[in-house]
Amino acid sequence: MRFSSIQSSRTLVIAVIITIVVVLAAFNFGSWFFLNRLNRSLDEELENRLSAIAGLVGRQVQTTTFPDLISRGERLTAKASIDLLIDRLPGEVNVQNIFLVERDFVCLKASQDLFEPGEEIFYLEEDSNEVSRAWKGEITSSPLRLIAGYRFKTAYAPVRDSRGQIACLVVVEAKADFLNLLQPFQRGLVIGGIASFGLLIIFAVFLYTAISLFLRTQENWRRSERLATMGQMAATVAHEIRNPLGIIKSTAYVLRQRYEQPAQTDELFEFIPAEVNRLNRLVNDFLSLTRDRQLNASQSDLVKTIEKALTMVRSDEQANGIALNFNRAMPSLPMRYDEEAITQVLLNLLLNAVQAMEGKGVVEVCLQEENEKGEQLAHLVVQDNGPGLPADPEKIFEPFFTTKTRGSGLGLAVCKQLVEKHGGRIAAESEKGKGTAMHMWLPKTMD
Repeated sequence: MRFSSIQSSRTLVIAVIITIVVVLAAFNFGSWFFLNRLNRSLDEELENRLSAIAGLVGRQVQTTTFPDLISRGERLTAKASIDLLIDRLPGEVNVQNIFLVERDFVCLKASQDLFEPGEEIFYLEEDSNEVSRAWKGEITSSPLRLIAGYRFKTAYAPVRDSRGQIACLVVVEAKADFLNLLQPFQRGLVIGGIASFGLLIIFAVFLYTAISLFLRTQENWRRSERLATMGQMAATVAHEIRNPLGIIKSTAYVLRQRYEQPAQTDELFEFIPAEVNRLNRLVNDFLSLTRDRQLNASQSDLVKTIEKALTMVRSDEQANGIALNFNRAMPSLPMRYDEEAITQVLLNLLLNAVQAMEGKGVVEVCLQEENEKGEQLAHLVVQDNGPGLPADPEKIFEPFFTTKTRGSGLGLAVCKQLVEKHGGRIAAESEKGKGTAMHMWLPKTMD
């Protein structure tokens, strides 16, 4: 139920984010497409207008003697015949410049004497393709050009003499600064798109964090409520179980004293106390999980606590044939913690590692100091070379989850609870056939 709730909530968040991304992308793309289309339409309109003006000017020039004079090489006389017409035309047709050029971009006449006759207009070479087509008899128009910080568009039209030969070209230039009006909108669109996507990312992170926090809070509340109910039940059950267990253990001892033969021990007399102790441990684990245990933190040496736990495990029969090694980066590590609680955690981790290897193998215990986001931590690793976990490492800390044929599944849940009460965290990593590593991080100073 919890997994399904988290998945549906995350799916909803992802769906909302994708929807917003699609809407923003569609809006930005549509706006960009509209501005580009408007830009192209204005460019085409200017091109058509300039081409029409260039053709009109060309026809007017053809009605004069200028083309024939140019064909005969009489350039000074030709210039004088056309000066008045070329000087007044730009104002009449609302363009910036009108030139008459011959081949190799040499100026014959320029409005307002912008270029001297015989001067080569170098920047027209950029339109060599359009100029070449104009010399073949077409009216052509160039792409937008940036000249001295201004945007210009140029049209070319052939001028023929009385024999029908192309004597020169009319060049008509007009500013296209009105297209600059669209640039702020385009820049604003880009900046707005980047800003909107940035805000979307922040919103997505905030929304995801808020939902995750809500789910964790809800889960913690449900867990606390469940543990409170379990605690009430555990207290009652523990009392009802411990009294009969004490009587059973005492009775077993009396029976052993009365009926066991001194010369021949009977292992049956060991079963009852052993099972009574196992039930007592189960009841203690259950009570530890459900009650709010208060820590008794004091300044202690974590290295000594680990060595003490290792000594206790080495004396356990299950550890026969298993090497328990302790690698530490320092001779001692003084810090504040509840020594009894951490010892309980260490014993649980070590005994789990020992049991996983079934009488043969190596358990490596490593301890080192770490700095994480400015906080000093003690990092403990219990590594075995057993078969690895058969289940998801995250699940082993859930109450009543166990991979053993015998066991309550409460040990690691209690360990997680005790470590988190210290302000630390615990995690497992495992690879099939290569063992399991249990990681525990504890802050060197408790709040």
